[in-house]
Amino acid sequence: MKLKKRIEKGILIVCMSFVSFTMLFPFIWMISTSMKEKKDALEVPIRLIPSPFNFEAYQEVWEIIPLLNSAWNTMKIIIPVLTFGIFFSALAAFAFAKMDIPGKNIIFIALLSTMMIPPIVNLIPQYVFWGSFGLSDSLIPLIAPGIFGGVGIMFFLRQYLAGVPGEYIEAARIDGAGWMQIFLRIFVPLMKPALATQIIINFMGCWNDFLGPLIYLDSEKNYTVQLAIRLLDTTGRQTMEYPLVMAGSTLACLPLLLIYIFFQRYFVNSMVASGVKG
Repeated sequence: MKLKKRIEKGILIVCMSFVSFTMLFPFIWMISTSMKEKKDALEVPIRLIPSPFNFEAYQEVWEIIPLLNSAWNTMKIIIPVLTFGIFFSALAAFAFAKMDIPGKNIIFIALLSTMMIPPIVNLIPQYVFWGSFGLSDSLIPLIAPGIFGGVGIMFFLRQYLAGVPGEYIEAARIDGAGWMQIFLRIFVPLMKPALATQIIINFMGCWNDFLGPLIYLDSEKNYTVQLAIRLLDTTGRQTMEYPLVMAGSTLACLPLLLIYIFFQRYFVNSMVASGVKG
């Protein structure tokens, strides 16, 4: 039996290692290519360790695109969307999960049904709407819809709250606490793992958003990170400089990596809890 378990464990480790390498290989290749010379970027067979190491591409990125300004523009979108959007979504999830509201299940199902509508269907009406107010070349169309929350966030948090005992509410009500006090003082601290997960997911979504800024933003001074990176292969060069593009992509990935490292201890627990309860 011990030999059989060792064999099974060995096979599992090999399979997991293969899957992990397959998923990490594009990221490793991106970093490796960013430190190569242009002539070595597409060499066959692939060499993951550059020889020699060349960091000129990183210097060129800062010279070609306003990376800090575009990062700040992206943060102008992320900060209000995460702050207000997640707060209102959490408040709605709390109401749907714990408050006795007539017809709340029907309302919630109606909200969930809107997730069946492809987002691309709304692009033209939204562009016309914001254009009619003269806001098509600004960050407002990218901020305003997100500050009111999202149905996906509400669903995730509602599933998480469904596993929280209702006795907390009964005890707080006996002590004279109102609904907002119960939400802020009891349930928000209990929701920290789920909220951290949503911060990660929505930060990634806003940071990596390309289509929205591409539609609304025309001036380079308003470009977000993803639009700025696009400039690296559209600056008049006859051929794409892969080390330059990969260096810009690597720099753009750093904030996402830091955010995940900071919140990763909450991530797995909240995903498991929200998936098995409710």
